[in-house]
Amino acid sequence: MATSWVISQSRPSASRLLALLPHLFVGGVREAHTSASNTTSKISRFYKAAHVVPAEDRSGFQVMLDRKPVRTPGKKLAVLPSHPLALAVAAEWEWQEKGKPQLHTMPMMSLVAHALDQPRPRDKVIAHIMNYVHTDAACCLYERGTLARRQQEVFGPILEALRQDAGWRFLMSDNIAGSHQTDELVEGVRAWLAGLDDWHLAAMEQLTGTTKSVVIPAALLRGHITPAQALAAARVEEDFQAEEWGRVEAGHDLDEADLRSRVFGPSLFVRLLQMR
Repeated sequence: MATSWVISQSRPSASRLLALLPHLFVGGVREAHTSASNTTSKISRFYKAAHVVPAEDRSGFQVMLDRKPVRTPGKKLAVLPSHPLALAVAAEWEWQEKGKPQLHTMPMMSLVAHALDQPRPRDKVIAHIMNYVHTDAACCLYERGTLARRQQEVFGPILEALRQDAGWRFLMSDNIAGSHQTDELVEGVRAWLAGLDDWHLAAMEQLTGTTKSVVIPAALLRGHITPAQALAAARVEEDFQAEEWGRVEAGHDLDEADLRSRVFGPSLFVRLLQMR
């Protein structure tokens, strides 16, 4: 019989995931998990427990709901190459209290479905990401002034790290039309994207669309910045404006929480992929 890891009964695994996942959601992950653990009789959902088993072909780890395997919207089996990632996805299912799954509380599962189903061909995904190269938020500066200096302070070291690591020489510009990059840079980035597996490409696509940048997520995936630094880099302009004009109660906080989820989710996804 295959070994099974049941999230709701495996406290060490659940505890580790709780330590890794606290910043992914706008509201009460810990409270939801506590409620799910302590009021099982009140839960109204179509399964009792989420757990993980080795895939039948030994290609990875299958997420299960009771005796049924989890499938993506495209009917692909949710077989993951990393046991920690499979546990994280199972934890998302375990935290669902009742009714239909709340997709906004399942960033790992959403990325898994995107990677496995590939709703768009790889070449179109790469083309979509490449659209940001000439308008990258890390390369398009404001006109000379305090904000432009802060942008250079934040983005300069990131660009230099990518230059030393990958040989990418991104050009910064305050031109309203964007920062036109060299053909050599464009082809270098395209070749790197083409070399990513489907899992990492799914994370890269979400991060690029979220940060309006190729530089920030590339630096994150290549290990030059942390998720917190990536979030700060993506919010340079917003934070500057808030300092100048003040924060709008609830508005700025919700925007920041949403951005944190969209940055930390793929970041943790990639980290868990690398853990065996």
